[in-house]
Amino acid sequence: MTCPFLKETAVKYCGTATVRKLIPLAQANRTEDKCSSAEHRSCPIWRQQAEAVEEAACGPCPYLRESLMQYCGAASVAKLVPYSESLLSRCGNDSYRYCELYRAMAHPGLAAAEVDGIEFPDWLRYSSNHMWLDISEDGVCHVGIDGFLSRVLGTVERISYVWQKGVHRAAAVLTAAGMDLEVVFPNPLLLTGCNLYLRANPDRLTAEPYTRGWLFEGQPQAGTECDLMDGGEARQWMEGEQKRINEYLQQQTGCAADGGMFARGLARRLERDQMLGLFYEFFSRK
Repeated sequence: MTCPFLKETAVKYCGTATVRKLIPLAQANRTEDKCSSAEHRSCPIWRQQAEAVEEAACGPCPYLRESLMQYCGAASVAKLVPYSESLLSRCGNDSYRYCELYRAMAHPGLAAAEVDGIEFPDWLRYSSNHMWLDISEDGVCHVGIDGFLSRVLGTVERISYVWQKGVHRAAAVLTAAGMDLEVVFPNPLLLTGCNLYLRANPDRLTAEPYTRGWLFEGQPQAGTECDLMDGGEARQWMEGEQKRINEYLQQQTGCAADGGMFARGLARRLERDQMLGLFYEFFSRK
């Protein structure tokens, strides 16, 4: 499936020019267009070709080339990409659902799936340290943190990626409440990219953890889906996690959750040692 904003156009260009200028065929009848008629003989680039000087061409320039290109209809400046390379970008597969421009223009909604007030999309797969995995039909996967972890963190000040390419257990260092906390997806995947927009706007990580706050993009490998939970199993696990963190907070800090739900931005409400202990208990890769 391709992005609804992905457009295509036929272009022409000079096959001998040092700098390739792409001209949409829709503009081919412009008065300054010499390439499509005998006027090409006045072109200095054409005259530089030895075989062209001996040839009295009456029709289009023999060096005129045509190609099919694609571009993003949502972008303010259209960047033409060869049609053959479209599948190399997220526009040509299901990854467009995580594109900044697509989400800004289309405003797609998510089903309001929740577990006790915490957003919890039930089509994703979850790891026991509160990270999610989404594998599209095209075999492209995205990874991020879930709503439970994002509620604990509240506001993230900085995001640093440990790796951006290659086969790894995807990892990032999140700075919250002045503490550096490493999140690691427990299974290996082939990393093809990271959401670098988050480095400039880290708030999205916790404000939109399942959409514009995704962390990693890649391709699944053997073991990528190992020991992950989905469906009813994942929902039951999340319900248990909420009870467990309430009990943990009461035992470790003597404070019960307000109204049955722990406070958003818990990282700033706990002492440093308390928060590090809680992070290790719930969010570290065991």
